Amino acid sequence: MSSEPSVQKLQVDQSLDLRGVERVVGYAKAREQLQAMTENQVLELYLDEGEPLRSIPFGLRADGHDIVVSEPANPGVRLLVRKRTLLQ
Repeated sequence: MSSEPSVQKLQVDQSLDLRGVERVVGYAKAREQLQAMTENQVLELYLDEGEPLRSIPFGLRADGHDIVVSEPANPGVRLLVRKRTLLQ
């Protein structure tokens, strides 16, 4: 049995709507928001489809965070990102 909470029971700790925001600026805002959060908190992100959806989740995963939900939103896509802290 997994120790991870089910997706339906995830608590959203912060929310950020990046629809209409250029991808580089959007990534920087998402990263800044995650840095202000504590380990295992969940950030809800709303992104436009296309380049932001291809690049922002990739960058957040590279930073060590988990994308736990990706689902359609009208418009765009809703992501739930669990903050992880990489060991230095």
